[in-house]
Amino acid sequence: MAGYAVSGGRVMWPASAGIETMPDNIWGIVLAGGRGTRFWPVSTRARPKQFIDLLGGGTLLQQTVRRLGALCSPARVLIVTGAEYSALAREQLPGIPEENILLEPCPRNTSASIGWAAGVMASRGAAGDLMAVVPSDHSIRPDEGFTSTLLRAAVPASEGWLMTLGIRPDRPATGYGYLEAGESMGGFLRVVSFREKPDAATAASYLAGGRHFWNAGIFMWKAEAILEEIGRLLPDLASGLTAVGTGPGCDPEVFGALPVISIDYGVMEKAGRVGMVEAAFEWDDVGDWPAARRAGIARGGILQVDSGDCTVWNPGRLTVILGVRGLSIVEAGDVTLVMSDEYSQKLRDVVAELERERPDLV
Repeated sequence: MAGYAVSGGRVMWPASAGIETMPDNIWGIVLAGGRGTRFWPVSTRARPKQFIDLLGGGTLLQQTVRRLGALCSPARVLIVTGAEYSALAREQLPGIPEENILLEPCPRNTSASIGWAAGVMASRGAAGDLMAVVPSDHSIRPDEGFTSTLLRAAVPASEGWLMTLGIRPDRPATGYGYLEAGESMGGFLRVVSFREKPDAATAASYLAGGRHFWNAGIFMWKAEAILEEIGRLLPDLASGLTAVGTGPGCDPEVFGALPVISIDYGVMEKAGRVGMVEAAFEWDDVGDWPAARRAGIARGGILQVDSGDCTVWNPGRLTVILGVRGLSIVEAGDVTLVMSDEYSQKLRDVVAELERERPDLV
């Protein structure tokens, strides 16, 4: 952890920032409203993947909040989740104040979630404080690397930059968005552009070129800075958020009228001062069953003969695999899923069909 001071097991601000104590102006904003349909049938509407212990050592949501403990106290952690998950969130996060669990009546994408959280911070006198915005369903290790990376991002963020974290790719992945890094700004890189999920040839060129990083969807900025950009670039959302208010709940009709747009499309691709720091940790979005294999997620016994690259979730049972590769075999409730890797992105279409035909299964 070069460049950082450690006291009592807690990571401090970079010495170059002239701060010798634990930062008291960082808030953790945890986005926990996703459905996780590509992780069906384990992830369901009643209990999406962020509320499931997939990696061991607690649910993905609990691990995310625990990871933020080196940066902020529970009083400065806001959880943004669906209203239907209120009981789950409170059960799994008893240390988070009830008023810090913001309940969305319906999903309106990340610009609304982040803007609402920023407004709540402003209403509590923290408009000038920093927001560490993190998804609740990623695999990240080690925690110390996560902390040190966010602390590096905090320095330019405190100067008004909108900061994001880039993951150096180790394969030509086509399922992630990419950040194109530009000039060095002294301690961080300017982001030249955001690139959507590329085709295989483009992903290979990104990997070879060395200037593109995976977009992890992890951000650091001042609450007032993101509110200003939302007001400038998404005025309809800004006015809608004013009507939503700053309580932990809101009027479903008012919230449901908010524009649906991601923070990447709505703000980051158009803002002027966008920077990036490279992540000093291993990362996976655990977005589907093949990703679960990379993260080491499995349940039950496995006997493989002339097979490999298979994901098995079959708790309490032995699964015997003969002569196959690139499969996910998942048992949950009344459902058995057998899926080849190339169909992992189509699983959400299957879930959408089942929602119409067999809602009891999803």
